[in-house]
Amino acid sequence: DDPPSSPVPPEVMLLYNSTRELMKERARLAESACERESSEEDYYAKEVQRIDMLPPRTDTNTVQLATPSPYYRVVQFDVGGVDLINSTLVKAEFRIFRAPNPQARASEQRVELYQRLRPEEDSTSTQRYIDSRTVQPRAKGTWISVDVTETIKDWVSDPENNLGLKLGVHCSCCTFVPSTNNIVPNKSEELEALFAGVDDERLRQLRKPGQIKGQADFSTKTPHLILTLLPSDRVDNLAKKSRKKRAAATDTTTCSRGSDQGCCLRSLYIDFRRDLNWKWIHEPKGYKANFCAGNCPYLWSVNNHYNMILPLYNKVNPEASASPCCVPQDLEPLTIMYFIGRTPRVEQLSNMVVKSCKCR
Repeated sequence: DDPPSSPVPPEVMLLYNSTRELMKERARLAESACERESSEEDYYAKEVQRIDMLPPRTDTNTVQLATPSPYYRVVQFDVGGVDLINSTLVKAEFRIFRAPNPQARASEQRVELYQRLRPEEDSTSTQRYIDSRTVQPRAKGTWISVDVTETIKDWVSDPENNLGLKLGVHCSCCTFVPSTNNIVPNKSEELEALFAGVDDERLRQLRKPGQIKGQADFSTKTPHLILTLLPSDRVDNLAKKSRKKRAAATDTTTCSRGSDQGCCLRSLYIDFRRDLNWKWIHEPKGYKANFCAGNCPYLWSVNNHYNMILPLYNKVNPEASASPCCVPQDLEPLTIMYFIGRTPRVEQLSNMVVKSCKCR
């Protein structure tokens, strides 16, 4: 049946677009790091949730709101709706959009992300380091993503630990004061990077006179969490196997379909409705699935000597064994949006896009 023609809620489209952007970013990072590993969890389709930052507190009982610190920013989230009883949290990523600050004095800053902690009697630490990113405050705006899986698990298991995340500039020359969760003021080490949804007032002040409003509209770039969850009803007794390094790809180049080259990646676009008669997927309408094809001749890949033995054995014993096959090496997930009744859902389907091939 055709999916409902009713409009998709903006928050669902926001989740869909955010997830697509994140998947592209993960693919770029994996490629740059030459990442070649996977786990059994990669096989199963996963649910994706987006949780937006809580708006700044406007407590009417407070005489005067605290002035935002120039040295750090605090971002808070409500993760009370995350169900880790019927699902497993595969990954949680914190995403925040760094907007350009043309008035920044520093050309580069190292921004550190911390989990804020409750002060304990036997500890003076009020924050736990998570990760850091080097940013250019004056450069064109871009998304920053940080893995916060362990932090979210901690918040869900003990909501009292959820005191938010803290963004601060790396400052080895400054002294951190644990009792106040502050650092000694130092003008040269102010956090000059500006973030959409956190520094909106400052960003409005930086808007040039006569500038078209839409050119600096960061309303859709609210800081948020992207949670990837594996529902327990989709897999029984998922084996926790150690991650194994994959062999290097024999050929990652894209070949023309009519070429007579060896094992390599061939381009293939699939239209869900036209090619598969699938009407249940609302977005995307189709995608580049790609496929692997080509010969795996003798000595094709010196990366795997087993692939050298098989063709030779097949040549000597043509009735005894099959030749190595050209198969996918690296695959990426695909984010889809579909309806259950009239309720839109966003999910991540694993291993849907072939990125490279190998002989095996």
